[in-house]
Amino acid sequence: MPPRYSREITRPVVLGASLKEQFRTSPCEASCPAGNSIQKMQSLVEKGEFTEALRYLRAKNPFPGITGRVCPHFCMGACNRNHKDGCVNTRALERAAATFAEQEKVVFHRRPATGKKVSVIGGGPAGLTSAYFLALLGHDVTVYEAEPVLGGVPRYGVPNFRLPRDIVDREVGLVLQAGVRARVNTRVGRDITFEEIRSRADAVIVATGVPAENSLPVPGADHAVKAMQFLRAAALGHTTSVGKTVVIMGGGGVAFDCAFTARRMGAETVHVICLEKAGEMRAPEEDLQLAAREGVIIHNSCTMSAVRVDGDTVKGVDFFEVASCSFDEKGKPVLEPVPGGEKTLDCDTVIFAVGMKTDLDFLGENAAGLELSPRRWIKADACQRTSREGVFAAGDVSAGPASIARAVGDGRRAAFAAHAYLTGETSRVFVLNDDNMIEACDGMGSDVAPYVVQYADIYGIDQYEEAPAEVEAINDCPKPFAELNEGLTAEQAMREAARCFHCGHCKACGTCVDDCPGYVLELRPWQEAERPEVMHGDECWHCANCRTSCPCGAIAFTFPLRMQV
Repeated sequence: MPPRYSREITRPVVLGASLKEQFRTSPCEASCPAGNSIQKMQSLVEKGEFTEALRYLRAKNPFPGITGRVCPHFCMGACNRNHKDGCVNTRALERAAATFAEQEKVVFHRRPATGKKVSVIGGGPAGLTSAYFLALLGHDVTVYEAEPVLGGVPRYGVPNFRLPRDIVDREVGLVLQAGVRARVNTRVGRDITFEEIRSRADAVIVATGVPAENSLPVPGADHAVKAMQFLRAAALGHTTSVGKTVVIMGGGGVAFDCAFTARRMGAETVHVICLEKAGEMRAPEEDLQLAAREGVIIHNSCTMSAVRVDGDTVKGVDFFEVASCSFDEKGKPVLEPVPGGEKTLDCDTVIFAVGMKTDLDFLGENAAGLELSPRRWIKADACQRTSREGVFAAGDVSAGPASIARAVGDGRRAAFAAHAYLTGETSRVFVLNDDNMIEACDGMGSDVAPYVVQYADIYGIDQYEEAPAEVEAINDCPKPFAELNEGLTAEQAMREAARCFHCGHCKACGTCVDDCPGYVLELRPWQEAERPEVMHGDECWHCANCRTSCPCGAIAFTFPLRMQV
């Protein structure tokens, strides 16, 4: 058979990971928990079409301004351009689309009302994503949130210097604008029972995250502040003083958020104690770079043994060096101390950032009939359905502590699973139509997962010149909580988007047409451009010149049987 082209999408896909026209795809899209149409977004940004880029992003993710700032960018770690001169800065491009788009033109419309009621428990990214898509699908949606304001982790757990509150306000507002109702300051299990909510709604989505925090079984632990409690208080302006010296136990991103927040609240010295060795920490590299700039002192391969107190006042911590760390059959850590490795630090505040866990007491006895994992996460299938009919679970409450992007992906899947349960409408693919309304389009779907193109699969890679990534400006504003990262300018974003290889998706460059010795291929008018087409398939020599010259790895062959014998 002649060559087949894996094409870029031409309609915003809302749901559907496997498409007939995209039997090949890129590592970045394959690794995105939110399922963003990354390559399409980058194609549009390259041309300066930021508004349309935002439309494609919001088709799957209602929070591109948030994830464009604080996503741990799994896509960038997987990017094939890492093998050449550094990954494409996809997170910055997502932020640029949200920044430079004409926001008023990216408004999606609700389907006709279905008459069905859905309750969502939890107003964080997973719950709000579910609510958003269910409202667009025509359902009557109410969100129950224990806190006074919607937003979850982006609102209370991410410091303002990383994620300005006005960005959270804007994107949460768009969810409410879709017709979602919210009942804030309403704690399920105290103000209303789970069974009451279930009886009032045709379906329920549980998206309560992991609100409980772990502690350390050490003397004086009750005098330590827990990380999310500290960040929430800082976000609400409730914390006034942390003293001159702060010690934080934990080596992840939350620990460093606490460290940077403490510095901005007046701490002169901040120490981070973590079990991980240098080079093996869970915190992102950018956090470690910022820690070096801001003078945060890191004690690797150490753990705390006590919080020293005098009455109710913290005086310091005792900690020791760890030679090795393993886990027993029950999952408990087994530490081997370094002989003579005991140390002390004087401090005014101790913060524990040692992990999160679910709090499912609101479900009542027997967890409302929901099957739980050994770690007390709600068990859910690939479509976020739980063991109880009509109840779905999304985000950290079902997957354990993860990312905002994962919560968005879970929330969208839960919404469409609940929609199928309520209406019987199923489709492998849902898209946005020309009226920006969600439409089923099963004909676009495929039952075969796309092949993920690797760097070695792109034989035409030499056509790309070296082009180091654009650098985002750092804000030098003296205000402590001013946003650190200023993002890319529009011109920088266009240049950065041009670095994308478009792995597995034809970008209509015409190289294959130029290199075809049999003149089998032609560039043909299509929409407002041209793209290569097989015009004389019977005359194809199957020489694969097109395949080896393609700078995207977007062409596949199925060789005739006569060529295989």
